[in-house]
Parts: sequence; structure tokens; C-alpha cells
Amino acid sequence: MTCSRTFLLVSSVLLLAGLPVLLGSCGDEGGSGKGNPAAEGVEADRWKDAPATKMRLRDVTATAGITALNHSGRAGLKEFLIEAVGPGAAWFDYDGDHLLDVYIPDGDVFSNYQLKAVDDPDTGRTRPALVENESRKESFLDSLWRNNGDGTFTDVTTKAGIFDERWSFGATPFDVDADGDQDVFVANYGVNRLWRNNGDGTFTDVAEALGVAGSPFDWSTCAAVGDVDDDGRLDIYVAAYSDPAAEIDRLRVKQGLPAGTPVESISGRDCKWRAIQAYCGPIGLKGQHDTMYRQREDGTFEDVTDRWGLRPRIGKYAFTTLMFDFNDDGLLDIYVANDSEENFMWQQERGADGRILFRDTSDTLGIKVGQQTSAQASMGMSVSDIDQDGRLDIFITNFSHDYNNLYIAKRVGGDGGAVYYKDRGLQTMGQQVYYDLSWGCGWYDFDNDGDLDLYVANGHVYKEIDIFEKTGTSYDQLNAFFENMDARSLAFREVGAKAQRNAPAGADTTKLDAGDGTAVAGCSRQAAFADWNNDGRMDILVMNMNTPPTVLLGEGPAREPDGAASDAGWAKFSFRQAGGNREALGGSFTVETPGLNQRFAINRQQSFLGCDDPRAHVGLGAAQTCSATVVWPGRDRQSTTYAGLTAGRHWILDRESGQATEEALPTFRVP
Repeated sequence: MTCSRTFLLVSSVLLLAGLPVLLGSCGDEGGSGKGNPAAEGVEADRWKDAPATKMRLRDVTATAGITALNHSGRAGLKEFLIEAVGPGAAWFDYDGDHLLDVYIPDGDVFSNYQLKAVDDPDTGRTRPALVENESRKESFLDSLWRNNGDGTFTDVTTKAGIFDERWSFGATPFDVDADGDQDVFVANYGVNRLWRNNGDGTFTDVAEALGVAGSPFDWSTCAAVGDVDDDGRLDIYVAAYSDPAAEIDRLRVKQGLPAGTPVESISGRDCKWRAIQAYCGPIGLKGQHDTMYRQREDGTFEDVTDRWGLRPRIGKYAFTTLMFDFNDDGLLDIYVANDSEENFMWQQERGADGRILFRDTSDTLGIKVGQQTSAQASMGMSVSDIDQDGRLDIFITNFSHDYNNLYIAKRVGGDGGAVYYKDRGLQTMGQQVYYDLSWGCGWYDFDNDGDLDLYVANGHVYKEIDIFEKTGTSYDQLNAFFENMDARSLAFREVGAKAQRNAPAGADTTKLDAGDGTAVAGCSRQAAFADWNNDGRMDILVMNMNTPPTVLLGEGPAREPDGAASDAGWAKFSFRQAGGNREALGGSFTVETPGLNQRFAINRQQSFLGCDDPRAHVGLGAAQTCSATVVWPGRDRQSTTYAGLTAGRHWILDRESGQATEEALPTFRVP
């Protein structure tokens, strides 16, 4: 994501490799000519004759009342990479009122820690560690915000009993104990949390008791959940990044500072970026290993990382991970987006005796690196059937002066052949995103016309970028918003304020107007997607560095009567089955209308570090009804079809009864 110790920033496909084509010796990143997507790709006026976009985002931050101030290390210039990552929020209904609430992790500052030499019980050796002070200079807590059902949210953190002062990153809600309510796993630097929902509006941390707290030395970024071993219970894969204490101690020694030096007094600026001092990483930092936790019959967890073959020779820098069955063999696989290193596709296999073994097949599948054959700085991820061919594709966001990956799934010789992927990111939208430093992302049907559109959160990692001219980028950035013009041919049009600003001379920019919500610039990280007012349009919570989040409301060009959701254009789906995996995580489903067939994965982790609306939102266009076929998780790949489902409703699809039940949702107008 940032700068190599050897010579320059290691980030995008060119930044990472240290190629002199654009950068030389930390020089101008802009560049032009061959190899620069900003000078290639689709013509800028390709959509000049297209009608005006129907997608709208309205900024309702001021009235929504979510004031959680993010503390990602010191504000402004950062000294170490851990300060530049930010949080991943999670949407879920914690109190069962059918209104989506949001959990927002918060970070920390180094003044709350001491750098000490401690004994590592796993190795029997002494190692540097960041140890929390007994008396903290400043206290920052994760927060839980209750949806009031009137366009506002209330901070209920204290009432809910959530007290997490740790340096938090990603939140993953799921029903760990299958009791019908949502619990929350929080990935931290240091020991992780698993907040068990007590069913009365309060939570209890059971991470230590259940065996998923992890090591106090680990920097965990996020978690993905699913029934990996097909035993009816949910398992947890925890992604990890690097050891910040090792880097801080290395620089303490290099600077000749004595043991006990306050952490905030140790400079992290040991690398060069654009001829100025900058913090280092990730290449050269001490990477950490991810952890696979298997849930036992008694509800506790065991570490099966080594047993299942999920430990590579060297730890990487994992940001986002997601479980899904990429090849439809009924076995849950795990994809990991690594920063500035090759990505992992942990493909699950079973021996003749049923033994589970994973092996990394990212290289043979074509998703280890992008089409320019160098590792990129992978940040966020989304899995969706983008081209509507019934196969699940993978979208990855990357650093600035690079392109995002759009890995389109193919099969050798047709439907019966082996799966492979082809990266189409450069050709489809490389030109428009080349200068963006991208993080959270989501493919959702924002205009409910029956195809998936894209929103991407952007923001730089170096405040210093603003002192340079002609880089094409900045610390605070406008986020990207793409309208799907033709799913099968992968044709997308960028709309919103960024597209209007970059439109060619003479273009009708009014056609690209997607609401004032696209004009909000910030140093953004995650985008968490949810229809939190239940009106049938997807909304967005954007997490920003060292500032409160931005709340964007999805709207259409025409508004329905007050308090009423549109009766057409969309449907929502939730899934129920017996056993410990009540929500059928790891399965998939297909929605059909006349002339339309859309497939979706059933999972939790999306975007960047956090989680989206647990209910699946599907745009239906003009269709008034649809059918849904669910492929339930498990090696037998049992499926159930539910026909005659009315649009504009939330449907609970039950496996055992084979019935679809409508669940009424409270809908309200946001002022």
C-alpha cells in the first residue's frame, strides 16, 4: 500500500514493482503514453447520446446523527502504516425490529501504548510488543448506532454494554450460536472481540471463552464466516496484516533511542516517497498469517489453520477476505485480497477419507495478479455475477495510478468445464479510476433496472500528496459511481460529481447528475451498503479517516408517496435453514424474471473490512413478480425454487418447508 524500504512506494502495479516508467526515483506519478490507462481505454464521450442517469445519492449526514469520530492514529500526517487503514462498519439488526442498525469500529493512538520486550508463549522467545498503558491518555470506543425509524440514529453503545478500547478495524455480524439474533466479531490490533447478543439489547464479549480472541501480537483486519467443513456450524477465517511493533522497534534501534522511549516519539518515516520522507510498508514489514477457526460441537473454536493447509510459507498482508463456492462443487472456498502481494484463492478439496485440505489455486485461476502480471495493492473486494452469465465474478480495488481488477469468471469449454478468470478491469473502467486510490466497493442495483451498478470509496494514504501538482490525485477524493449500461458487454458509465468534473468539453453534464451525495469529498476507506429506511433503494455509509462517516441516501428521480415503498422494481431476500448455519451463509441464489437471470452469493464480508445489509437486494426492472432458486450450502448442493414472488417485498426463503414468507418491513421517509 505504501513505500518500499529499497527505493519508493510499493503500491499499484507500477508503484509496487518499482518500475521507472511513471515514477523514476520517486518522481512524477502522472505520466502519459503507453502503459498509462489514463491515456487509453474507452472514449470519454462514448455515452454522450445516452439518457440521463436515474441513480441518485443524497447527503443526509447532518440529519442522520451518526457522529462517530474516527481515530486512525494521529490526524493529518501519519508515521506508521497502521494509522492509515481506517475502520470497516457493519450493518445488522441487533434488536430485531426489522430496522438496520450499524456497528462502527474505532481506532486508537500510539500515546495509549508502550513499546516493551515481552515473552512470546508460542515461540519461547522475547519479542517487541505494543502494550496498552494501564491508564490511557485518551479513550476511544467502538460504537453501536440504533436506527430510530425516522431518519435518525442514536448511540446506544453504553446501553448495549459494548466497551472496546482496542484498536479496531473490521466488524462481522453473524449468528454464531444459532439463537436467532446477530452477534458481532470485531477484528483488532491485539486481542479480538466476539460480542454475543444477549437478546435483550445488550452484548457480552465471549471471544476468550470460545477461543477466537487470537494473539495479543496480531493485527487482524477482518473476518469471513461460513460452514467450511459442512458440519452445520459456522467457522471463522480471520485475516491478518503485519506486526507494527516489530517495525516500530526496528526504527527505535535504528534511531539510537533507548528502550522505554514513548511510541509517539519514534519516527516511522524511514522511506522515500516522491523525494520526501514517508512511512514504510507493506513490503519489508513483518507479515502475519491468517487464522482459520473451526467451531466445535460445544460452540467453542479450534485453530485448524495448519491442519487444513491454510498457512503459506510467509505471512502476507491481508485486507479483505470472503468465502464463496467459486466452482460450484459444494465446497466453500476462501479468497484473500493481499496488499502489495499476490492474492490467495484457497480452494477446498476433500480426500478419500473426507479430510479437508486447502491449496492456493490463484495462479492457475488467473486471480493471483492482474493482467499486467505484477502484484497490486489489493484493498477492497466484492463478489457478484456482474455480467449475468450465472458465474460469480470478483472485483478488487487497488492503489492510485493503477486500475481496479474485474475478474470475470469463465469455464473451459462451456458450463461443464473448469473455472478460470479473466481480468477486464483495465478495459472496462481503467481510464476513469486510474488516479483514484480505492478501498471499499459494492455492486448493487442502485436504479433497480435489473443490473448491477458500482460504488467505490476513495482516499489517499499520504497527506503529503496535496503539496504536489499535476499528480491527478489528492488526499481527499471524490468517490466513484458507475452505472451499468450493458451487463453482458461489461459497459459502464461513470456518473456523479467526479464524472461531471472530468467530462469532455461540450458534454451535457446534467445527464451525469447523480445527486449531491456524489459531491462529498473525503479521505474515505470503507463503503457499507444497506437499505436502512426500507424503501427499496440502496443507501451507503462511507467511513472516513479521522472524521465522522458520511451517510448517503439512495433515491430515484421520482419519489413515491410518503411512507410507501415502491411496489415494483426490486425484491429483498433472506434465507433460513435448520442447524447452526441458520442464514445459509456460503450458499447462492438466482433470481429470474422474463428475460433476466441474476445470481448472487450468500455471504457476509464485502467491501472493505466491514459488512453490508444482510438481506439480499435485487433489482427487477419493470417486473412485478419473480422466482428465486436457492442452492443451499453443502456438498450435496440441494436447491429449492420459490415461484410467484411479488416485487417490492422482503421474502424469507425457508429450506425445510420449501415456502417463501413475506416479512413486512417498516418503511419511512428520510427528511
